[in-house]
Amino acid sequence: MGRNPVSIQKGIRDKVLADGAVLGQEDDHARKLLAGSDLIVLAMYPSGLLPFIETYRDSFSKGTIVIDICGLKGAFVDKAQALMPERVEYIGTHPMAGRETSGYDAANSELFLGTSFLIAPTDKNTEENIDRIIRLAKAIGCARIRKVSPEEHDVIIAYTSHMPHVLASSLINCWNGTEDIASFTGGSFRDATRVAQINSRLWTQLFLDNKGPLMKELDDFQKELDTFKKALAEDDAEAMNAFLDRSCQRKTAWNERRDRYHE
Repeated sequence: MGRNPVSIQKGIRDKVLADGAVLGQEDDHARKLLAGSDLIVLAMYPSGLLPFIETYRDSFSKGTIVIDICGLKGAFVDKAQALMPERVEYIGTHPMAGRETSGYDAANSELFLGTSFLIAPTDKNTEENIDRIIRLAKAIGCARIRKVSPEEHDVIIAYTSHMPHVLASSLINCWNGTEDIASFTGGSFRDATRVAQINSRLWTQLFLDNKGPLMKELDDFQKELDTFKKALAEDDAEAMNAFLDRSCQRKTAWNERRDRYHE
């Protein structure tokens, strides 16, 4: 179910969906679908999570698991769990997969293959239902599944997800020339700016809701940028080499750890 009737119609036409309902227009049918669901996946903007639960929680059936796939956890998980009806369990999750495009027509059946899947359980979650979500992650092709606290999730995601989007947007915005630069770009520029084609409404919410951890990462990045800038200004080849060697060594080590997941 969702708010775009065209997407729902296409999903039913393509037999991706067995049924569907347009929220706000077909709420009786939406409640019927929710009541018959063993698993409810909330894929929506952060600002919509709690209002959706408050509106439809009376349609959740006992034994149902509700998960979200939002990019933040600390601001929502405790509140969402407190809203759950009796014997309905809410588990925060975050599949580390996505594209710069969105909507039904941008769907990709291989989106999750080989990716990471984060689960942010609390003491209100049962091992039985966490195991069910682990099996779900494996079924959609995720290669790395990790449990992490909601708070740690948000701290790390500020670096691995939020910062790349800020930096990609900044790199695009800092060009003040008038030339058509398309002929001057290669793979490195394409990779570094891919996510600058950004959903501004969604990412503004994510950035503001994770303000503390993101501010810290921006401060740390500024220190690294100042280190490089100082070496450049002073023609300090030794300092510049040390800066670049350190990043190369860290990236190589991270790649090696990542590759071990596929052995």
